[in-house]
Amino acid sequence: MCREDSENYVPTDFPIQGLEQQEYWELLNHAYRTLIIPEMRARYDAGYPSEELPAPVRSRAESLALGSSAAIQPPPLIVPASEQVRPHSIVLQCPVQLEELFYGTRKDVSYQRLVNIAGQSELIYQTTSVNITPYMRDGEQIILRGLGNQIGAAQGDLLVVLRQFVHPSFSAKGNDLVCNCHIPLSVAVLGGIVVFRGIDNKTFRLMLDEPYPLLPPLVKVIEGEGMKTRHGRGKLVVKFYVQFLPVPTRLRDETANLLRQIEGAFKRAEDAYN
Repeated sequence: MCREDSENYVPTDFPIQGLEQQEYWELLNHAYRTLIIPEMRARYDAGYPSEELPAPVRSRAESLALGSSAAIQPPPLIVPASEQVRPHSIVLQCPVQLEELFYGTRKDVSYQRLVNIAGQSELIYQTTSVNITPYMRDGEQIILRGLGNQIGAAQGDLLVVLRQFVHPSFSAKGNDLVCNCHIPLSVAVLGGIVVFRGIDNKTFRLMLDEPYPLLPPLVKVIEGEGMKTRHGRGKLVVKFYVQFLPVPTRLRDETANLLRQIEGAFKRAEDAYN
């Protein structure tokens, strides 16, 4: 509102044209909090709503509509009662790959925080290293004590939240890994060997010798091949889906006759059994 391109910008009018004193101090308080809290500042600079300020504003009408604008709020953070973060803490999202959660890794994260320098609060950039163990999961919260904002004598923490990228082949469900495997129609009908790899590049060979279920998918569970835990590994859950391919025109008649023969054989066997 104090920019020259604002419709209410009048340099000779204090503080802002058409704005009551109480409204002015409320907006000033919003601006101050946006400047000193890195999360709010980052949201504002990116053009996204901050914790209370809905968006970078330019007019009095926009400024006074704060209560009616929907703010983007981060998901609530739940930490154990014994591990509560302190005031003036910073929340940082850390993207990770599923393989990094499986093997464990160290990642450098950079962020802004306030520190006291010669009695004055200064905003600095800081980089720190985060240790990610194989037992951590998507949404895990890592508290780094004393690495948050320093306001007066109060020292906040840095709360790092792990956010896993979507994996093209696997998904983690707790300690278990779920893998989708596509098989040809011939294997689904006649049975056969299916070869696939686990997240650790281990090769598996499974024999499918049973008819494909009426309600797909066919599910096989392999113990001890899931995510790592402190006492071993979870399960690998493999879901098999039939890959239906289009029948070439020159083979349609032959294929139709063969399918009718198979259906007739099943019908005769069923009648004989009953």
